[in-house]
Amino acid sequence: MRTPDRETRGSVALLAARLTEAAALGPGAALDRIQQVAAQGAELATVASVASLSRALELLWQRGWLPGEAVAAVPKPLTALVTAAIGHECRRYPTARLHPVWRAQLAALDTAPVELAEPLVPALRRVVELVAVLMSLPQLPRLVPGPCEAEVRAGTAGVDPRVMAKVRGLLTKAESTPFAAEAEALSAKAQELMSRYAFEQAVITADHPQQATARRLWLSGPYQAPKAQLVEAVAGANRCRSVFYPRLGCVGLVGHETDLEITELLATSLATQSTRALAGAPGRTRAYRQAFLVAYAHRVHQRLVDAAAQVRPHSTALVPVLASREAAVDAKFAALFPGIRTRRTTATNPSGWTAGLAAADLADLHPHRRVAS
Repeated sequence: MRTPDRETRGSVALLAARLTEAAALGPGAALDRIQQVAAQGAELATVASVASLSRALELLWQRGWLPGEAVAAVPKPLTALVTAAIGHECRRYPTARLHPVWRAQLAALDTAPVELAEPLVPALRRVVELVAVLMSLPQLPRLVPGPCEAEVRAGTAGVDPRVMAKVRGLLTKAESTPFAAEAEALSAKAQELMSRYAFEQAVITADHPQQATARRLWLSGPYQAPKAQLVEAVAGANRCRSVFYPRLGCVGLVGHETDLEITELLATSLATQSTRALAGAPGRTRAYRQAFLVAYAHRVHQRLVDAAAQVRPHSTALVPVLASREAAVDAKFAALFPGIRTRRTTATNPSGWTAGLAAADLADLHPHRRVAS
Protein backbone atom coordinates (compact mmCIF):
# COMPACT_ATOMS: atom_id res chain seq x y z
CA MET A 1 0.00 0.00 0.00
CA ARG A 2 1.58 3.31 -1.04
CA THR A 3 2.14 6.10 1.48
CA PRO A 4 -0.56 8.79 1.08
CA ASP A 5 0.43 12.43 0.58
CA ARG A 6 -0.69 15.22 2.90
CA GLU A 7 -3.92 15.96 1.06
CA THR A 8 -4.80 12.29 0.89
CA ARG A 9 -4.07 11.85 4.61
CA GLY A 10 -6.59 14.53 5.38
CA SER A 11 -9.15 12.79 3.21
CA VAL A 12 -8.38 9.45 4.88
CA ALA A 13 -8.83 10.97 8.34
CA LEU A 14 -12.22 12.33 7.31
CA LEU A 15 -13.32 9.00 5.84
CA ALA A 16 -12.08 7.11 8.92
CA ALA A 17 -14.14 9.48 11.06
CA ARG A 18 -17.18 8.66 8.89
CA LEU A 19 -16.72 4.95 9.60
CA THR A 20 -16.30 5.57 13.33
CA GLU A 21 -19.46 7.70 13.32
CA ALA A 22 -21.29 4.92 11.51
CA ALA A 23 -20.21 2.47 14.23
CA ALA A 24 -21.46 4.82 16.94
CA LEU A 25 -24.80 5.47 15.22
CA GLY A 26 -25.69 1.81 14.74
CA PRO A 27 -26.78 -0.20 11.68
CA GLY A 28 -29.93 1.78 10.99
CA ALA A 29 -28.19 5.13 10.48
CA ALA A 30 -24.82 3.90 9.21
CA LEU A 31 -25.58 3.29 5.52
CA ASP A 32 -25.22 6.92 4.41
CA ARG A 33 -21.70 7.24 5.83
CA ILE A 34 -20.66 3.83 4.54
CA GLN A 35 -21.76 4.82 1.03
CA GLN A 36 -19.78 8.07 1.29
CA VAL A 37 -16.62 6.07 2.03
CA ALA A 38 -17.34 3.44 -0.63
CA ALA A 39 -17.73 6.18 -3.25
CA GLN A 40 -14.03 7.07 -2.85
CA GLY A 41 -12.88 3.72 -4.25
CA ALA A 42 -11.30 0.59 -2.81
CA GLU A 43 -7.85 2.04 -2.07
CA LEU A 44 -8.99 5.00 0.00
CA ALA A 45 -11.75 2.94 1.62
CA THR A 46 -9.18 0.36 2.74
CA VAL A 47 -6.82 2.97 4.19
CA ALA A 48 -9.73 4.65 5.98
CA SER A 49 -10.88 1.29 7.36
CA VAL A 50 -7.42 0.56 8.70
CA ALA A 51 -7.27 3.99 10.34
CA SER A 52 -10.68 3.59 11.97
CA LEU A 53 -9.88 0.10 13.24
CA SER A 54 -6.44 1.17 14.49
CA ARG A 55 -7.95 3.97 16.53
CA ALA A 56 -10.52 1.62 18.04
CA LEU A 57 -7.77 -0.85 18.94
CA GLU A 58 -5.56 1.84 20.44
CA LEU A 59 -8.41 2.86 22.73
CA LEU A 60 -9.00 -0.81 23.57
CA TRP A 61 -5.38 -1.26 24.71
CA GLN A 62 -5.84 1.76 26.95
CA ARG A 63 -8.83 -0.02 28.54
CA GLY A 64 -6.63 -2.93 29.62
CA TRP A 65 -7.17 -5.39 26.77
CA LEU A 66 -4.55 -7.64 25.16
CA PRO A 67 -4.31 -8.65 21.46
CA GLY A 68 -5.34 -12.28 21.97
CA GLU A 69 -8.27 -11.18 24.10
CA ALA A 70 -9.58 -8.88 21.38
CA VAL A 71 -9.60 -11.82 18.96
CA ALA A 72 -11.38 -14.01 21.53
CA ALA A 73 -14.02 -11.39 22.32
CA VAL A 74 -15.30 -10.53 18.83
CA PRO A 75 -17.86 -12.67 16.97
CA LYS A 76 -16.26 -15.47 14.94
CA PRO A 77 -17.20 -13.99 11.53
CA LEU A 78 -15.05 -10.96 12.43
CA THR A 79 -12.02 -12.91 13.69
CA ALA A 80 -10.00 -12.67 10.47
CA LEU A 81 -10.65 -8.93 10.13
CA VAL A 82 -9.72 -8.08 13.72
CA THR A 83 -6.59 -10.24 13.48
CA ALA A 84 -5.50 -8.38 10.34
CA ALA A 85 -6.24 -5.03 11.98
CA ILE A 86 -4.24 -5.97 15.08
CA GLY A 87 -1.29 -6.99 12.90
CA HIS A 88 -1.34 -3.63 11.12
CA GLU A 89 -1.83 -1.59 14.31
CA CYS A 90 0.90 -3.34 16.31
CA ARG A 91 3.57 -3.03 13.64
CA ARG A 92 4.13 0.53 14.77
CA TYR A 93 5.14 -0.60 18.28
CA PRO A 94 8.88 -1.43 18.73
CA THR A 95 9.04 -5.10 19.63
CA ALA A 96 11.73 -4.52 22.26
CA ARG A 97 9.40 -2.17 24.13
CA LEU A 98 6.53 -4.65 24.32
CA HIS A 99 5.85 -6.67 27.44
CA PRO A 100 6.62 -10.41 27.00
CA VAL A 101 2.90 -11.22 27.20
CA TRP A 102 2.26 -8.84 24.31
CA ARG A 103 5.06 -10.35 22.27
CA ALA A 104 3.81 -13.88 22.89
CA GLN A 105 0.22 -13.08 21.96
CA LEU A 106 1.18 -11.21 18.80
CA ALA A 107 3.47 -14.05 17.75
CA ALA A 108 0.55 -16.46 18.08
CA LEU A 109 -1.64 -14.46 15.67
CA ASP A 110 -1.60 -15.39 11.99
CA THR A 111 -1.95 -11.88 10.61
CA ALA A 112 -2.52 -10.79 7.01
CA PRO A 113 -3.04 -7.38 5.35
CA VAL A 114 -6.44 -5.74 5.72
CA GLU A 115 -8.23 -6.19 2.41
CA LEU A 116 -11.76 -5.16 1.46
CA ALA A 117 -13.54 -7.48 -0.94
CA GLU A 118 -15.84 -6.13 -3.62
CA PRO A 119 -18.55 -4.92 -3.44
CA LEU A 120 -17.34 -2.29 -1.01
CA VAL A 121 -20.55 -1.53 0.88
CA PRO A 122 -20.94 -5.00 2.47
CA ALA A 123 -17.22 -5.08 3.24
CA LEU A 124 -17.40 -1.68 4.92
CA ARG A 125 -20.42 -2.84 6.89
CA ARG A 126 -18.20 -5.51 8.43
CA VAL A 127 -15.57 -2.92 9.26
CA VAL A 128 -18.19 -0.73 10.92
CA GLU A 129 -19.59 -3.75 12.78
CA LEU A 130 -16.12 -4.59 14.12
CA VAL A 131 -15.41 -1.00 15.16
CA ALA A 132 -18.74 -0.99 17.02
CA VAL A 133 -17.85 -4.24 18.82
CA LEU A 134 -14.42 -2.92 19.82
CA MET A 135 -15.92 0.34 21.06
CA SER A 136 -18.45 -1.56 23.20
CA LEU A 137 -15.93 -3.73 25.05
CA PRO A 138 -15.64 -2.64 28.69
CA GLN A 139 -12.74 -1.49 30.81
CA LEU A 140 -10.69 -4.40 32.18
CA PRO A 141 -8.08 -4.50 34.95
CA ARG A 142 -4.66 -3.87 33.47
CA LEU A 143 -2.63 -7.07 33.70
CA VAL A 144 0.60 -5.90 32.03
CA PRO A 145 1.89 -2.55 30.70
CA GLY A 146 0.32 -1.52 27.41
CA PRO A 147 2.26 -0.85 24.19
CA CYS A 148 2.07 2.92 24.53
CA GLU A 149 3.40 3.12 28.08
CA ALA A 150 6.80 4.66 28.62
CA GLU A 151 8.10 2.05 31.05
CA VAL A 152 7.86 -1.67 30.40
CA ARG A 153 8.84 -4.06 33.15
CA ALA A 154 9.77 -7.63 32.37
CA GLY A 155 7.30 -10.27 33.46
CA THR A 156 8.09 -12.81 36.16
CA ALA A 157 9.73 -16.06 35.17
CA GLY A 158 7.38 -18.85 34.20
CA VAL A 159 7.57 -22.57 34.70
CA ASP A 160 10.72 -24.40 33.59
CA PRO A 161 10.16 -25.27 29.90
CA ARG A 162 11.27 -28.85 30.52
CA VAL A 163 8.61 -29.31 33.20
CA MET A 164 5.99 -27.69 30.98
CA ALA A 165 6.87 -29.98 28.10
CA LYS A 166 6.44 -33.07 30.28
CA VAL A 167 3.13 -31.85 31.72
CA ARG A 168 1.72 -30.87 28.33
CA GLY A 169 2.68 -34.24 26.92
CA LEU A 170 0.93 -36.10 29.73
CA LEU A 171 -2.24 -34.01 29.48
CA THR A 172 -2.35 -34.33 25.70
CA LYS A 173 -2.28 -38.10 26.05
CA ALA A 174 -4.94 -37.96 28.79
CA GLU A 175 -7.25 -35.95 26.53
CA SER A 176 -6.80 -38.24 23.54
CA THR A 177 -7.03 -41.71 25.07
CA PRO A 178 -10.43 -43.48 24.94
CA PHE A 179 -9.58 -45.39 28.15
CA ALA A 180 -10.70 -43.70 31.38
CA ALA A 181 -8.16 -45.51 33.57
CA GLU A 182 -5.28 -44.43 31.35
CA ALA A 183 -6.51 -40.83 31.28
CA GLU A 184 -6.75 -40.89 35.07
CA ALA A 185 -3.20 -42.19 35.44
CA LEU A 186 -1.77 -39.65 33.00
CA SER A 187 -3.63 -36.75 34.61
CA ALA A 188 -2.51 -37.89 38.06
CA LYS A 189 1.10 -37.94 36.95
CA ALA A 190 0.75 -34.45 35.45
CA GLN A 191 -0.77 -33.10 38.68
CA GLU A 192 2.00 -34.76 40.70
CA LEU A 193 4.69 -33.11 38.59
CA MET A 194 3.02 -29.70 38.71
CA SER A 195 2.36 -29.72 42.45
CA ARG A 196 5.87 -30.89 43.33
CA TYR A 197 7.37 -28.19 41.11
CA ALA A 198 5.16 -25.48 42.66
CA PHE A 199 6.26 -26.28 46.19
CA GLU A 200 9.89 -26.51 45.12
CA GLN A 201 9.62 -23.02 43.67
CA ALA A 202 8.04 -21.75 46.88
CA VAL A 203 11.09 -22.99 48.82
CA ILE A 204 13.57 -21.55 46.29
CA THR A 205 11.94 -18.10 46.33
CA ALA A 206 11.28 -18.03 50.09
CA ASP A 207 13.71 -15.11 50.64
CA HIS A 208 12.39 -13.08 47.68
CA PRO A 209 9.55 -10.53 47.81
CA GLN A 210 6.34 -12.43 47.06
CA GLN A 211 4.62 -10.91 44.04
CA ALA A 212 1.38 -12.18 42.54
CA THR A 213 0.35 -11.66 38.94
CA ALA A 214 -2.81 -12.13 36.90
CA ARG A 215 -4.11 -13.43 33.58
CA ARG A 216 -7.45 -14.09 31.88
CA LEU A 217 -8.67 -17.44 30.58
CA TRP A 218 -11.31 -17.35 27.83
CA LEU A 219 -14.04 -19.99 27.79
CA SER A 220 -15.82 -21.54 24.83
CA GLY A 221 -19.61 -21.68 24.81
CA PRO A 222 -22.12 -22.89 25.68
CA TYR A 223 -22.48 -23.41 29.46
CA GLN A 224 -19.78 -20.92 30.32
CA ALA A 225 -20.92 -20.45 33.93
CA PRO A 226 -20.35 -24.08 35.00
CA LYS A 227 -17.13 -24.11 32.97
CA ALA A 228 -16.03 -21.08 34.99
CA GLN A 229 -16.76 -23.07 38.15
CA LEU A 230 -14.42 -25.79 36.90
CA VAL A 231 -11.67 -23.19 36.44
CA GLU A 232 -12.39 -21.88 39.95
CA ALA A 233 -12.11 -25.43 41.34
CA VAL A 234 -8.67 -25.90 39.79
CA ALA A 235 -7.55 -22.38 40.74
CA GLY A 236 -8.51 -22.80 44.40
CA ALA A 237 -6.65 -26.09 44.66
CA ASN A 238 -3.55 -24.42 43.20
CA ARG A 239 -3.51 -21.37 45.48
CA CYS A 240 -5.06 -18.98 42.94
CA ARG A 241 -8.20 -16.83 43.06
CA SER A 242 -10.64 -16.33 40.21
CA VAL A 243 -13.48 -14.10 39.03
CA PHE A 244 -15.92 -14.79 36.20
CA TYR A 245 -16.95 -12.22 33.57
CA PRO A 246 -20.31 -13.66 32.41
CA ARG A 247 -20.86 -11.08 29.65
CA LEU A 248 -17.43 -11.66 28.15
CA GLY A 249 -17.07 -15.38 28.80
CA CYS A 250 -13.69 -15.24 30.52
CA VAL A 251 -12.22 -15.89 33.96
CA GLY A 252 -9.74 -13.58 35.65
CA LEU A 253 -7.06 -15.48 37.57
CA VAL A 254 -4.73 -14.12 40.26
CA GLY A 255 -1.81 -16.07 41.67
CA HIS A 256 1.90 -16.65 41.41
CA GLU A 257 3.22 -17.32 37.92
CA THR A 258 3.93 -21.00 38.53
CA ASP A 259 0.49 -21.60 40.03
CA LEU A 260 -1.21 -19.75 37.19
CA GLU A 261 0.58 -21.90 34.62
CA ILE A 262 -0.53 -25.01 36.47
CA THR A 263 -4.11 -23.79 36.78
CA GLU A 264 -4.47 -22.89 33.11
CA LEU A 265 -2.98 -26.17 31.89
CA LEU A 266 -5.04 -28.39 34.18
CA ALA A 267 -8.29 -26.42 33.78
CA THR A 268 -7.98 -26.57 29.99
CA SER A 269 -7.34 -30.31 30.07
CA LEU A 270 -10.21 -31.03 32.45
CA ALA A 271 -12.55 -28.90 30.32
CA THR A 272 -11.66 -31.06 27.33
CA GLN A 273 -12.24 -34.22 29.33
CA SER A 274 -15.58 -32.97 30.69
CA THR A 275 -16.76 -32.08 27.18
CA ARG A 276 -15.90 -35.57 25.98
CA ALA A 277 -17.69 -37.13 28.97
CA LEU A 278 -20.74 -34.93 28.39
CA ALA A 279 -20.90 -36.00 24.73
CA GLY A 280 -21.32 -39.60 25.86
CA ALA A 281 -23.91 -38.85 28.56
CA PRO A 282 -27.53 -39.90 27.91
CA GLY A 283 -29.24 -36.59 28.72
CA ARG A 284 -29.71 -33.97 26.02
CA THR A 285 -31.72 -31.23 27.75
CA ARG A 286 -30.09 -27.95 28.80
CA ALA A 287 -30.99 -28.59 32.46
CA TYR A 288 -29.30 -32.01 32.35
CA ARG A 289 -26.12 -30.65 30.76
CA GLN A 290 -25.98 -27.70 33.13
CA ALA A 291 -26.33 -30.03 36.12
CA PHE A 292 -23.72 -32.40 34.68
CA LEU A 293 -21.08 -29.69 34.35
CA VAL A 294 -21.84 -28.09 37.73
CA ALA A 295 -21.54 -31.50 39.41
CA TYR A 296 -18.34 -32.21 37.50
CA ALA A 297 -16.78 -28.98 38.79
CA HIS A 298 -18.02 -29.70 42.32
CA ARG A 299 -16.46 -33.15 42.44
CA VAL A 300 -13.22 -32.01 40.80
CA HIS A 301 -12.91 -29.34 43.50
CA GLN A 302 -13.33 -31.94 46.26
CA ARG A 303 -10.76 -34.26 44.77
CA LEU A 304 -8.19 -31.59 44.00
CA VAL A 305 -8.42 -30.22 47.55
CA ASP A 306 -7.82 -33.72 48.90
CA ALA A 307 -4.93 -34.19 46.48
CA ALA A 308 -3.36 -30.87 47.47
CA ALA A 309 -3.47 -31.89 51.12
CA GLN A 310 -1.64 -35.13 50.29
CA VAL A 311 1.20 -33.48 48.37
CA ARG A 312 1.71 -30.50 50.70
CA PRO A 313 5.06 -30.73 52.55
CA HIS A 314 4.80 -31.44 56.27
CA SER A 315 7.69 -29.15 57.20
CA THR A 316 6.58 -26.14 59.25
CA ALA A 317 9.37 -24.10 57.64
CA LEU A 318 7.19 -23.65 54.56
CA VAL A 319 4.19 -22.28 56.49
CA PRO A 320 5.32 -18.61 56.60
CA VAL A 321 6.33 -18.76 52.94
CA LEU A 322 2.92 -20.02 51.86
CA ALA A 323 1.21 -17.49 54.12
CA SER A 324 3.25 -14.68 52.54
CA ARG A 325 2.37 -15.92 49.05
CA GLU A 326 -1.32 -16.14 49.94
CA ALA A 327 -1.26 -12.58 51.31
CA ALA A 328 0.32 -11.36 48.07
CA VAL A 329 -2.41 -13.07 46.04
CA ASP A 330 -5.15 -11.59 48.22
CA ALA A 331 -3.67 -8.09 47.93
CA LYS A 332 -3.38 -8.33 44.15
CA PHE A 333 -6.92 -9.67 43.86
CA ALA A 334 -8.32 -6.87 46.03
CA ALA A 335 -6.48 -4.27 43.92
CA LEU A 336 -7.76 -5.66 40.62
CA PHE A 337 -11.30 -6.57 41.68
CA PRO A 338 -12.53 -4.26 44.45
CA GLY A 339 -16.06 -4.90 45.68
CA ILE A 340 -16.39 -8.24 43.90
CA ARG A 341 -19.61 -10.18 44.51
CA THR A 342 -19.95 -13.97 44.74
CA ARG A 343 -22.55 -15.79 42.65
CA ARG A 344 -22.99 -19.52 42.09
CA THR A 345 -24.43 -21.47 39.20
CA THR A 346 -27.19 -23.83 40.30
CA ALA A 347 -28.26 -27.26 39.04
CA THR A 348 -31.84 -28.55 38.98
CA ASN A 349 -31.54 -31.87 37.14
CA PRO A 350 -30.76 -34.79 39.52
CA SER A 351 -29.79 -37.27 36.81
CA GLY A 352 -27.42 -34.77 35.22
CA TRP A 353 -25.87 -34.06 38.61
CA THR A 354 -25.30 -37.77 39.30
CA ALA A 355 -23.80 -38.35 35.87
CA GLY A 356 -21.50 -35.35 36.29
CA LEU A 357 -20.20 -36.69 39.60
CA ALA A 358 -19.52 -40.05 38.01
CA ALA A 359 -17.67 -38.44 35.11
CA ALA A 360 -15.53 -36.41 37.51
CA ASP A 361 -14.65 -39.61 39.34
CA LEU A 362 -13.12 -40.91 36.10
CA ALA A 363 -11.05 -37.71 35.88
CA ASP A 364 -9.76 -38.37 39.41
CA LEU A 365 -6.50 -36.50 40.04
CA HIS A 366 -4.40 -37.62 42.99
CA PRO A 367 -0.99 -35.94 42.93
CA HIS A 368 0.34 -38.35 45.58
CA ARG A 369 -0.34 -41.40 43.43
CA ARG A 370 2.83 -42.75 41.80
CA VAL A 371 2.51 -43.52 38.11
CA ALA A 372 5.29 -45.27 36.23
CA SER A 373 7.02 -43.04 33.70
